[in-house]
Amino acid sequence: MGLLLLPGSAVLLAENERWDGLENCEISIAGGRLSADALCGTLPVAENPAAPEGRQIDLAFAVSPARASRAEPDPVVFLAGGPGQSARDLLPVMKRTLRDVNRDRDLVFVDQRGTGGSNALDCEAGAPEEMWMEVDGQLASEYLRDCMREWDADLRFYTTSDGAADLEHFREHFAFDQLNLVGGSYGTRMAQVYLRNYPDRVRSVILDGVVPVRLHLGSEHGLMLDRALERIFAACNQDPACSEHFPDLEQAFADLKARYRNNNQSVFVTHPRTGRGFEMEFNRDVLASALRFLAYGAESQMMIPYLVHEAASSGSPERLASQALIVTDRMMDMMAVGLNFSVGCSEDWPGWPRDIDQSHTLLGDSLTEAYDDVCEWWPAGDRPDDFHQPFESDVPALLMSGELDPVTPPSYGDEALEQYPNGKHLVASGRGHIVLTNRCMSRIATEFIRTHSVDELDTDCMSAIGPEPFFLDLLGPAP
Repeated sequence: MGLLLLPGSAVLLAENERWDGLENCEISIAGGRLSADALCGTLPVAENPAAPEGRQIDLAFAVSPARASRAEPDPVVFLAGGPGQSARDLLPVMKRTLRDVNRDRDLVFVDQRGTGGSNALDCEAGAPEEMWMEVDGQLASEYLRDCMREWDADLRFYTTSDGAADLEHFREHFAFDQLNLVGGSYGTRMAQVYLRNYPDRVRSVILDGVVPVRLHLGSEHGLMLDRALERIFAACNQDPACSEHFPDLEQAFADLKARYRNNNQSVFVTHPRTGRGFEMEFNRDVLASALRFLAYGAESQMMIPYLVHEAASSGSPERLASQALIVTDRMMDMMAVGLNFSVGCSEDWPGWPRDIDQSHTLLGDSLTEAYDDVCEWWPAGDRPDDFHQPFESDVPALLMSGELDPVTPPSYGDEALEQYPNGKHLVASGRGHIVLTNRCMSRIATEFIRTHSVDELDTDCMSAIGPEPFFLDLLGPAP
């Protein structure tokens, strides 16, 4: 086999020995504006883990092989968010982000069952483009039922635990002793489930946008979004140019919430992808979804003061609706909505905390009502009894958060850190959801994977991280 043995029994394999039989492929995203070469393949797994000889589904995966002639024996596996995002779709971005890691380690992207090329639970059956902007459980139920008739899947077996078992099957098939895990957002849940179930198979773990184990996904979104918006408005107040252009921003926001609390307004917008103009009803749910999705990214966050001020002062929320449609369309295009509900109805809804009052928040109880409508009939899978119980692991763990993250705030990272005695939590100032793509954070991640330790990590570059400049008009930030 041409193995090269190094001190410490590390085994380095040539690329054709590690990935024999895979085909060359090119993966593109953003309409082809960003692409990357890779090796692609599929691996069959049993849909029902208890019936290994039963129906099989193919897991699609892609690999960016290490550039060195012989790679380190433990690849880096990226775990995507959502639930519902394709890991392969993120290869072009993560290959660039983890370029230095990829010099001597393979990067692996396995589409979780129910996403991408792994029997995706997509739902586009005639749904209007703006539907997912409004959290309407009854409407979502109607479309999801139509989509379910088209899916060739037993939805009880599309959970995080099933996905973790698939990843273990992948590891065994390619005979890797250990994996380095990099999870983003929901991918941090997947990483922790795999770590809990297969503790000896994880060399290191990076959690970016941390979901603490005890959290029921979505149950605190309203509270966290309000906190993030309050911080963005406070940052605008402290910025001379932003506060001059948009005075009394909190009052403008309060006016908007009051205006659309019980009232709809018909607005005409143009779909960013299809170019089709259409009329939609702007109400509190659409306002909440608009600001929620805009708050994810550090760049789109900086448009919020301008858009809120304009909508409140002019009485015309068209531009706010259009910008939200752009962000929503981009996000929903990447998500298999069916997997989102398979995970949510199996793992989160059964223990959804009913004592959290979010009726006063911008998002209100809309997510609770949506899950209530859908999970009532969704064929949920099994969830281990200790699924939401924290556990301890001595695997080196690097946790990352964005200061202004509206869904997984830094407090979640602090909470999760208690599970990892060999862990460290870094908070990127002024950033939103997912910070690993920041150049400084990717350098720190590279050092962490190479040294296999959080001790003595050089984090000095983080002092230069901060918020993007606020948009002052349609042309963007002040020059």
